[in-house]
Amino acid sequence: MQVLKAIFDGYEIKLIEPIKTKKKTEVLVIFPNEVEKIPFAEARKLLKGCGKGERLTEKLLRSRAEDIHFEKR
Repeated sequence: MQVLKAIFDGYEIKLIEPIKTKKKTEVLVIFPNEVEKIPFAEARKLLKGCGKGERLTEKLLRSRAEDIHFEKR
């Protein structure tokens, strides 16, 4: 998973840093609650522990290996 910084001006989402991919990619945008603002560093720590016990790393590596296999065909 790649984390990017962007600014939302009410109409558009503008990236602060470039995206390191050249193909179309599905993205997930998460907006913090206006009442409870969390600093960027803390939000990243909270996301880091998501999915513990679900073996997400292994699933992602297996999925990527399958992608590479299909790309070589």
